[in-house]
Amino acid sequence: MVDVEQSARHPDTAARGAAREDARLPLVSVVVPVYNGARFVGETLDSLLAQRYPNIEIIVIDDASTDDTLEVLGAYRPHVRLVVQEENRGIYATMNHGIALARGEFVAIYHADDVYLPEIVERQVAFLTAHPEAGAVFCQDIFVDAEGTEYGRLDIPDAVRGEQPLDYAAILNAELTYKNTFLVCPSCMVRKAVYDAVGGYDHETYLNTSDLEMYLRIAREYPIGILEDHLMRYRHGHGNSSQKYHHLRTDPNRFFRIVDRYLEQGGRALVTERALRHYEAHRAEDNLMCAISAYVLEDFGLARERLAAVRAGTLLRSDKVQRYRLVVLAALMRLLVRLPHSARMAGVFYRRWHDR
Repeated sequence: MVDVEQSARHPDTAARGAAREDARLPLVSVVVPVYNGARFVGETLDSLLAQRYPNIEIIVIDDASTDDTLEVLGAYRPHVRLVVQEENRGIYATMNHGIALARGEFVAIYHADDVYLPEIVERQVAFLTAHPEAGAVFCQDIFVDAEGTEYGRLDIPDAVRGEQPLDYAAILNAELTYKNTFLVCPSCMVRKAVYDAVGGYDHETYLNTSDLEMYLRIAREYPIGILEDHLMRYRHGHGNSSQKYHHLRTDPNRFFRIVDRYLEQGGRALVTERALRHYEAHRAEDNLMCAISAYVLEDFGLARERLAAVRAGTLLRSDKVQRYRLVVLAALMRLLVRLPHSARMAGVFYRRWHDR
């Protein structure tokens, strides 16, 4: 690891009076892990340097990039702390490294391919300051494609609205009911003391879903807040880790493994029967999608195995999935796995769920 440069906390500190005023505000450490991010990281850093909140240190950790990332980052060295890892460690191990380096009272881990509105840090600090009991805060995001064109916005469930600290029961019931559609990873700001108390991201166990496990770990000990403003532009569709993970995935989503663990560790006593019904319907839908991927890959044995875990009654008991459509789709799949493989049907499935 090479610590290339320790900068001033903010590039605009010419006026001493303003600097003293800034210093009275809590320091925020913004950690930006980056791997082969030359295409987007400049835009990300520009958005972070334009933040209205003045007391920020930006820590960029290059995870042994092999493209031109370091060349792009070179232009930002006067304004950011650049750390270069000589070996690739993965995003969550890199996050843990950044948290260890952070000096701020609050730590925001933002992604190197997203764009942050000028008020995100200010708004998140304001929430954590107003609610000292809260351990973390998130916001809503704007969906953009690889070119930066908006194509949608996150609309969080009513159950987690209100911009008030949410306890563990509220978070866990919402996860079961809606899956993780409301805790947006690259919008997360956490108190440094909370990270110190709960430990680092468990990347060895949960790989690219380590963020959800961390958020449940925090929520079990501290309330969590979700801002209803759309304060970041979340980039999709350019081969990021989430897209790669879900492409023709045939293993059950690690979301269920994580939530099952927290249900077993006392969470079941906090959730409603209705939330559990929704959760099992989401699991059945996931198994159905895995069966479709296995069919595309011509693995009929695995497709049948995944279909065996799909029950029509489980789907029909939840209105949080497209239950009737999924029941019909499951029936179609049970027919298809009894017939010779159809390249035409496999192509239809691939174009519908993976060719994006």
